[in-house]
Formats: sequence, C-alpha cells, structure tokens
Amino acid sequence: MPQNPEKAAGRSYRFLLTLSLVTAFFVSPLLFFTDLTRNPYYLQITLLNSAVLFAAALELANAVREKAWPLPPNILYVPLAALLAVMALSFIRAYFGHAAFFRPSMLSEFTRAGVFTAVNCALVFLLAQKVPFDTERLLPGQTERLLPGQTERRLPGQTERRLPGQTDPQRRSISGWLALILLWGGLWFLFPDLKTPPQGDSLLARFWDPYGGSLWVAGIAFAWYLVRRFNQEDLLHLVMAVGCLASIYGVLQYFGVELIWARLLNPYGNRSVSTFGNPNFVSSYIVLLLPFALAYLMAAQKAPQRFFYGLLFLSYEAMLMASLTRSSWIGAAAAVASVFAFREYRLKFAENKTFLGWFLAGALLLMVMWPAQSLKPFSSGLTERLSEWTGRMASLSAFSLDVAPGRIYSSFHQRLLIWTSAWQMGLEGPMLGKGWGLFENFYPFYQGRLLANFENIRPLRTHANNAHNEVLEMFSQTGLLGLGVYVWLFAVLFAAFFRYYGGSGPEERYWTVPFAAAVVGMFADNMFNVSLHFAVPALLFWWLLGAFSKKLSGSRDGGSRPPFRGIEPRVDTAIAVSPRPWTKPVPGTAAAALLILVCAAGIWYWSAQFMREMHYFRGFKAMRRNDFSGAAAALRKAYDSHGREVNNNYELANAYVRAGDLPASEWAYGEALNSNAGYDEIYFNMGVVQKRLNKTDAALGSFKVSAFVNPLSAASFNAIAEIYVTDADRYAGEAVELFAPAARIFPGDPNIL
Repeated sequence: MPQNPEKAAGRSYRFLLTLSLVTAFFVSPLLFFTDLTRNPYYLQITLLNSAVLFAAALELANAVREKAWPLPPNILYVPLAALLAVMALSFIRAYFGHAAFFRPSMLSEFTRAGVFTAVNCALVFLLAQKVPFDTERLLPGQTERLLPGQTERRLPGQTERRLPGQTDPQRRSISGWLALILLWGGLWFLFPDLKTPPQGDSLLARFWDPYGGSLWVAGIAFAWYLVRRFNQEDLLHLVMAVGCLASIYGVLQYFGVELIWARLLNPYGNRSVSTFGNPNFVSSYIVLLLPFALAYLMAAQKAPQRFFYGLLFLSYEAMLMASLTRSSWIGAAAAVASVFAFREYRLKFAENKTFLGWFLAGALLLMVMWPAQSLKPFSSGLTERLSEWTGRMASLSAFSLDVAPGRIYSSFHQRLLIWTSAWQMGLEGPMLGKGWGLFENFYPFYQGRLLANFENIRPLRTHANNAHNEVLEMFSQTGLLGLGVYVWLFAVLFAAFFRYYGGSGPEERYWTVPFAAAVVGMFADNMFNVSLHFAVPALLFWWLLGAFSKKLSGSRDGGSRPPFRGIEPRVDTAIAVSPRPWTKPVPGTAAAALLILVCAAGIWYWSAQFMREMHYFRGFKAMRRNDFSGAAAALRKAYDSHGREVNNNYELANAYVRAGDLPASEWAYGEALNSNAGYDEIYFNMGVVQKRLNKTDAALGSFKVSAFVNPLSAASFNAIAEIYVTDADRYAGEAVELFAPAARIFPGDPNIL
C-alpha cells in the first residue's frame, strides 16, 4: 500500500531532528582529532553549530507545513530578547565610538561572539522548548483535553498528566544506557590494536578509520535508538552517559593511559582534558550533570539502577578530581549543597540512609585520597591544590596587584589582572560597556597600563579572551544595562522556580531541584572560569536552562495535535504544543524561508571555518619545517576559506616575510589586525616590514602601538629609538614623553636610557 505522504514527512522530520540532537549531544562532545586542526576541539564546535542550525531549519520547514509557529510560551522570552537587544546596542555604540582603524576587527570579533550567542545559546534555548517531558504539570484547577490512551492522576496541589505505565522520570530500564557506556565505550580499548594508519594526507584519510568509523556509526545508531521517544528525560540520560564516557577517558589520561592517540594528551600538565581539549570545559560540563546523577541515584530502588547512577556519580567525581579545576570544585560543591538544601532530598536520604550513607562516605574517601599530579603514593590532589592557594594567599595584602614577589600566586593574580582590566572597561562606558564580543580585542590595551604600574605582576602578562568572572564579563562588555538585564533573566527564572516549588507536589519538586542546582553550580564555577562562553559546556547549560524554564512556564504538551504531524500518538511519546496558526500564511512562509536560508548560511559559515582551520594547521606545520612557500600556499587557502582569523593571518604574513614577499606580508599583517587588533606582535612585525619598505612614518606608528599594548617589549622601544635618532630635532619632545616611563620599566637597558 502507498504510504501516506504526510505521515512519511512527519516521520522523516522526527528522524532527522532526533539525529541532529544526537549529533549535538553525543557526537560533538566525544569526537575530536589531534592532527586535523590545531585546536583539537574545532571539529566539535563545527558539528555542534551545524547540528543546531540544521535542527532549526527542520523546525522552520515544519512550521511551513503546519502554517504555524509552534513554540510554547516561556517566562524567559522577554528578558532573553532584551538581553540580545542590549548586546547588539552595546556593539553599535562601540562601533561608532571608536576610530575607523578598529572597526574591521570589532566587526570580526562581534560576528564571532554574536554567532555564538545566537546559535550556541539562544537557538539552543529555543530548540529545548520543542522537546517534551514525559510528564507535564498542570496548575491546580486547570483542565486539558487528553488524547486516547492518556490518563490523568491528581497529586496534592497539582494535576499530573502521565502516559500509561509511567510513574516518574526514572527510566524503566537502564540496560541500554549501561550498554552504551560499558559495551560501546569498552570497544574503544581495542582501537589501539585495530586502527589503520592514515593512507595519505587527505581529509578522508585522516578522518576515517575502518574500525573507529564503524564504532562511531554503531554508536550514533544506538544513541538514536535510545532517544527515539523524543523526550527531555531520555536526552538527559544520553548527556549523562556522554559525561560518563568522557569522564572515564579523562581518568585514564590522568593515570597515563591513552586509548586513541599515539601519545598522551597533556597540554595542561597532568590535568586531564578528556575529549574536550581543556580541563576547565569538561569540569564545567560535569558540574551541570552532577546534581542530576545525584537525584537519580537517591531515587533509585533497584540494584541495577543504583549501579548505573552510582557509576555516573563516581565517574563525574573522578573527572572533577582529574581535571584539578578548583573553580569547578566550587561549582560542584554549590550544586550538591543546593540539592540538599531542599527538604525532599533530606527526606530521600533518610529513606535510603544505609545505602546512601555508605556510598557518599566512599565518594568522600575517593575525593580525599585522589592522588596528586605527580601520582606519588599517598599524595592527595585535593590537599595539594588547596594548599597552593592557602600557602600564598594567607594575608589580605596578597589580594592586590601591588603584591610582594613572594606572595604572587599566578593562578589568582593573573585573574586579578584580568578582572581589573574588565572593571576598567566597564567604567569607561558604564551604561553599555565596551561592546559585546569586544573583550579580547581591547583587553591588551588595558592590561598594558597595569603592567607598567605594577612591576611584580609583569610575568603574568596574558591575552585574555574572557573576563573569567561572569559578572565582570557582562559589565565590561554591556555595562550596567546589560548586567541588569542578565540579572533580571535569572531573577525571573528563580522567582518562577520558587513559585513552582511552592505549588507542586513532592515528586515534581524533587525532579525540578536538579535544574536549579545545575544553574547555581555553573554560575559558582564561572565566577572564576570561562566555560559559559565555549561551545560544548554552553550547549548543555542553555539546553538545561531552556528545559528548566519550559517546565516552570506551565508549557504543557496538550491539544489535539501529535508532536509531528502525520504520526499517530504513541504510548511512549508525549504530545506537542498546539501551534499558533498564521493569520497571514504568505508572509509567514516567506519569513520561514528566509530564516531557513540564514540557517543554511550558518552551516556554510562553520564549514568554511573548519576548512580554514585544516589549511591553517597544514601551513603551521609547514612553517616549522621551513617550507615557507608551501606554508604560504596552505595559509592562503585558509584565508580564502574564511578570512577573519587572527592566528592564520599572522602566520600567513610571517610566511610571506620568510619567503621574501614584503608587500604581501604587509597586507597579511593588516588582515591579521582586521581580525583582532589586540596583538602587539602583529604591530611590531608590521613595523619591521614597513621600515624595510621605507615607509618610516607608518613603521613608527606601528612600533608605538606595539609599545603601548605591551610596554614590556624592549624590542619595540629600541625599534622606535632607531627611527628617532635619524631626526633628533623632530622627535626630541616625543621621545622624552615616550621613553621616560620606558626607562622606569627598563632601568638597566642602556639603549633606552
């Protein structure tokens, strides 16, 4: 019999949407390559953003079929829209308030930050609205039409709509999730013996390995099968399983075991990066998952469930210890404390005191006995990391940039340097800040003055991409207005949470608390961390925020339509929100089509950046082999793929210099500055090239900016001096003004004196 086209389209839509979410939540956090791009997690970012944009395009296509916008109401739409508007306004003010020289780099940096905010944050939040919970709460006294096969059960103070056979968000069977972790994860132990060396330098040769590729295909298919019912609880379990896999891999790294690559990945000493490329990112990811693992563990009654959720919890704890990320330790402590602050969890602990008491005692012992980075017997990583802080920060005088040399603790004082610069950025434009996305572009200009004034912290000079404090992040770039809207957004969220908590039954309160605890933990972490502004941890945070606010908004999956038109309601699938029909279908279709094109452009944008990173890494390696013409060719391909990446353009300019093409190198240094104008090395190298091209005035300008950005560069001052002495009468007054402070920084440099 011919298949109903509407039904076939609905099934294809659900299949592809589920596959997109599996790509974002399963593939992206775990798949990375060390010899494909210089940043091994760039493939993760590309996959994540492309999957999210593809899912959005599917939703828009479905909206055209439905002739309706099917988003449910949400308490955070207005504050989120206001936040995005303030971010855009802050950039517009900054763009027209700065010299024309800075505007290309400002546009480049804002585009990068804007795409991240729009796709990785706002769009993820909106997509979370489309995935129903197994159970949806009705306020007291509300009624809702139920589809055939649904039942209604009333609890004190609420109405719960449940599907047949469901009792709570606990999964009825965890065998599939255990198989994903133990079987699929365990098969990677065979990878070192079964992998095939790359046959050539092509993308396919480096990307595809028969055994590894087959494992990935099987893993993706199995993950899709496990979340095929398309609900928040199954997606959460997929994410928790991913966190467990990443944690086990990270713990193996900590103890010197590497399953995938030829050498151990330790760019941060012995701090494990797992599959995330940075210990601070994987640790924040775990902070978000820890309260959910704890909630499910405390509710578990059967031995298999206790084993599964206990495995999750202990693997997360071990990964937190292996990352040695103290900000995430603070975040994890805040999240767990938030969980136990609620009566339901204290009662649940009392109900299962025997099991939970022994389990949590073992978890505490694991934390205390975790070995230090050196892996010496009887050492404690917890004690060692905390003693680093207490040993240097024992007095109030240490909490200053004017700190004695013996009291300098680089981890804290470098953050204090960044925080001070961020504070000064915000004070420069108190209402709208320096402009959203422009922190990295302008940070070095503020740091330079602090380094000149505080001698002992000069070795801590850095190039910060974020403020390392979420409050200062918002204040420095969006001012009091942006920070106020940001606080408003989360004030609305938690006000709704406490209203929801007060009006719900014990079970609903129990399963809502982990969302609040995850948000609290992530913010506690990001008072010292930057993970909210990087792809994979931000994806999970904004998804949980979307799901949390959906639950609090009273968004019920009710009405007369199934979740995907053309699909009959299933007993294991909740029901989607009734779409709001378009009053004007033609403009609605046109708007949806335009947004689909924007999503397609976004996917192209990320594929272009990925190709740029591939060519850049090839050029980077060619430069180290002294193959300057080959490096220039590869780096130019990278530029042609996507021309706004400061590291690639800088390396391209260096390749042109080494190849003897000075005009091309001057152009490439200019393109590097058009990508990010905050690197003193670019100004200095450009000045050298301009001087060799007999552009003396331009060279002098470049050297002066280099010296201003980095007053610790004696080479910049010496290059300026070489120009000044050619015409002493002309430059005498300017030289005194510039070199007097330089002499205080370099009192022993005879050339500067």
